[in-house]
Amino acid sequence: MSFENIPDKKVSELMTGYVLMIEPELTVLETIEKMTERNFRCIIVARMTPYKELGLVTRFDIMEKVIGRGKNPFRVRIIEIMDKPVYYIAHDATIREAAMIMGENQVCNLPVKKDGDVIGVISSSDIFNEYLSKTA
Repeated sequence: MSFENIPDKKVSELMTGYVLMIEPELTVLETIEKMTERNFRCIIVARMTPYKELGLVTRFDIMEKVIGRGKNPFRVRIIEIMDKPVYYIAHDATIREAAMIMGENQVCNLPVKKDGDVIGVISSSDIFNEYLSKTA
């Protein structure tokens, strides 16, 4: 896929507007329960007091780093498997810019920030679906 063929739509138009944040001490099992009940594919790991974003975890990370390696999801803390650093995109950036950041950093999810706050997440699936809808 050529980045030139990706529409210039803004990230804020395609992002998921809900963000799930969890504390780093939660176990993988507790995290999966929260992700499943809300149907989230990724979460942001953050300390709430004082607030600081630490990393990102996807369902794939859990499958690869815990289940695939035979680790116990009751014992592994989410901080042990989170991806860091977290790459972000501004809400007013284009999805072409998001695709370039994802490609350069080999990530599939970017938290979206506005005025320093995370307001959503855009995924490679969101961009791919938009690309397909414009080429069909």
